[in-house]
Amino acid sequence: MWTIHRYPGLWLLPALLPVILLTVYPIGHTLWTSLHEVMLLFPGEPFVGLRNYQRVLYGDYFGVALRNSLVFTIVSAPLAVLLGTLIALFLQRKFLGSQVVRSVVLLPWVLPGAISAVLWVWVFHPSFGFLNGLMLELGLINSPIGWLTSPQTALGAVIVAHVWTQIPFVVVLMMATLSTINRETLEAAAIDCRNPFKRFRYVVFPEIKSMLVVLLVYNALTAFTSYDVVYAMTGGGPGTATTMLSFQIWRESFSMYDFGAGSAVAFIVVVISALLIVAITKALPSDLFAGD
Repeated sequence: MWTIHRYPGLWLLPALLPVILLTVYPIGHTLWTSLHEVMLLFPGEPFVGLRNYQRVLYGDYFGVALRNSLVFTIVSAPLAVLLGTLIALFLQRKFLGSQVVRSVVLLPWVLPGAISAVLWVWVFHPSFGFLNGLMLELGLINSPIGWLTSPQTALGAVIVAHVWTQIPFVVVLMMATLSTINRETLEAAAIDCRNPFKRFRYVVFPEIKSMLVVLLVYNALTAFTSYDVVYAMTGGGPGTATTMLSFQIWRESFSMYDFGAGSAVAFIVVVISALLIVAITKALPSDLFAGD
């Protein structure tokens, strides 16, 4: 008994052990592997220091993959949070068929990433895709556009598909947060202020800002490490237009069978992800979580 009182941290062990086993150990093993030459076709794991990092950083694909991953993250994370929040605000209203609309909005959440990617491949198909067909009918274009085969449009098409898969999660958490706001406060604000934008700014936003930060960080990490939708839609192409760091990890590890280099890219992703979290939180007002 005296041990627990003297070391209260022991109470945290049941919660910390799964974190250590599922997070700290894999990251540590990735770092160890990145410092060794681990190739499937050759026996032995000699220590090579930072040689794997040097080969990766000065390779042909790392710079392009890093740029694509950052663009993908910077565009898709805020867009998913913004659209999800707007949809959650709309679904808070009472209207005929609201339950059906909520079910439809949540549909992308239950679909695996590969299936979602196949659906969007059909949407963006150059010959008989829905998007080209609609734009041709409306007279917006004169000929079909190769959304997934053009380097200028492929990344944007993949971002649209990824945002679509992430919106339901934002909607669920944001609706839960909105439900905690005092209804009497909202009704009083509706009477005192007819401008919905001012009501959102001064009444709703202070109550949901903490959840917005959490969702922004989560979606940034999800986008930066996204793999399934991108691989199923474009396979990293055309060329290197949609090659991400996550795809680079797969290429080094399971295409080149160089697990040392693949682990080096993976550990770089871990470091950049940590820097993204710090950058996002530092860029926000210091009093954001005051009183929470």
